[in-house]
Amino acid sequence: MATQQTMLASDLRVVERWLSGQGASVEDALQAAGIPMTALTKPRSRIPTAHVGALLTQLSSQYPAEDIGLALAQHHHIMDTHVLGITAISSETGLAALQRLCRYQALVSTHSPLQIIEETDSVTIAKNVVYEGIAEHITQVFLFAVLLHSIRNFTDFPGDPIKVSLYGADEDRLSTYRSVFGPRVSFSAQRGELVLPRKLLVQPISTSNIDVLTANEPMLESLVRAVREGSLLATLKIAILDQLPGHTLTEEEAAASQNMSLRTLQRRLQDEGTRFRVLLDQTRAELAENRLGDPMVGLSEVSYLCGFSEQASFSRAFKRWTGESPSTYRQKLLS
Repeated sequence: MATQQTMLASDLRVVERWLSGQGASVEDALQAAGIPMTALTKPRSRIPTAHVGALLTQLSSQYPAEDIGLALAQHHHIMDTHVLGITAISSETGLAALQRLCRYQALVSTHSPLQIIEETDSVTIAKNVVYEGIAEHITQVFLFAVLLHSIRNFTDFPGDPIKVSLYGADEDRLSTYRSVFGPRVSFSAQRGELVLPRKLLVQPISTSNIDVLTANEPMLESLVRAVREGSLLATLKIAILDQLPGHTLTEEEAAASQNMSLRTLQRRLQDEGTRFRVLLDQTRAELAENRLGDPMVGLSEVSYLCGFSEQASFSRAFKRWTGESPSTYRQKLLS
């Protein structure tokens, strides 16, 4: 049986904001596409991409005078994609930001439709076709408008892309598209392409923050693994990481996060050959091991990131997990 393709539900908050501005019922629109309104309020909730395609097609029919892709792009917030958006804009360069978006794109869509093609003078962001008809066109317009707006903001890029190719035919709005994407926009492409000058993307960006990258990349890697595995254990690990360093998830909170009773969670974990406390320790140990591999992160900071208020408590726990002290483990790792 084929695995169902999904996307991050919070990415549809742009639809919620736009429809609210239209005075329309957000809940009615989502329900008509088979999407529960509650999905938008859960940080890691995912929905079938087929339902997203149905929603976009429905909006296009309901608002024929609107360019849905551009309208939704105006309502995009960087936090719609949570830690991914913040990490991307903390990258060293625009190109590094795009590379991170592609590396972790399964968080947004398991189709992983984005590719980066680097050449001597240009960088192409390619979007493979996921939906059918107008839904794909809307998605490409939205995505490229958001990316171009972000690049212009973070790099002070005043110019136009080298080329923009869009799936589908929409020449009736050619002047509108040229005002957003520049004069070199075309339609009826087999896949979407946004082509930018390479020299623009390799320049440092103003929002770069190495501390954010150091703290967030391990979580992004774990999130991607959880999405691809789709298992209870992986999902619980993400729930634990989401709460660190400020709070250590309890077993009761873990059960509630999965809409389970405590006894059901315990039984499911027993079937997997583990217990919640063991999973909690494994997750914190993996995070600690990852952070200890970075010599720029002090032991006290590793302790904090793993949810310990005292370094001595962290050291005892780490020795229980691995049989070695954090400092000894780091010395071996770095040598």
